[in-house]
Amino acid sequence: MTSNTQSLSGLRVVGYARVSTQAQGEKGYGLTAQQDVMRQYCAANGLQLLTITYDMVSGGSVEKMHGRATAIAAIESGLADALLVRALDRATRDQLDAASIFKRANKNGWRLLDCDRADSGDPSQRLLADIRIAMAAEEKRKISERTREGMRRAKAQGKHIGRPTRIDPVVVEGIVEMRKQEGLSAKAIAEALDDTDIRPPGGGRGWSDSTIRRVLAREGVA
Repeated sequence: MTSNTQSLSGLRVVGYARVSTQAQGEKGYGLTAQQDVMRQYCAANGLQLLTITYDMVSGGSVEKMHGRATAIAAIESGLADALLVRALDRATRDQLDAASIFKRANKNGWRLLDCDRADSGDPSQRLLADIRIAMAAEEKRKISERTREGMRRAKAQGKHIGRPTRIDPVVVEGIVEMRKQEGLSAKAIAEALDDTDIRPPGGGRGWSDSTIRRVLAREGVA
């Protein structure tokens, strides 16, 4: 029986990277890191990386993922054999959409791969992939729900939300909770906030991991 690495060797792949906001893309948060990991993975496993497409959109906004659609169209036209992502939640955070992608890949003879060795062409990996996408979807739902509830509570108490010069205490509380209770990194917390309607301090268009790190440092959270 051949190993997964052997079965990947020689495949032509189109890479796909996604971040949640335009600001993250412009500042390089996320996109460069995803691109670098995909290139390293291809070099280590004998994959031919043809190009990388991008989207700057929330993982739940499937209809706006034009870069992903372009990548899949190129693959299905015969230009490549597989779609490669850094991690499965970059391709989608929606379980129904994930099932649709796997079905489409199987029907049309291409593969969805990630750099953690998920492979839609390997039946033994399908359950693991389903679990990972389900966990990503649930994590996003819980964070969004908890943060929005905090914002509603703050508004009900008459607090002003979205001041340009500082972060609302309720948001700070949510950031600390995400770190302490969920164990999320600063980058993951920034992406979670970008997936909500909570504005970053100073009126910027996206949360940065450096801002989150400063909040956690002020609050004494490692």
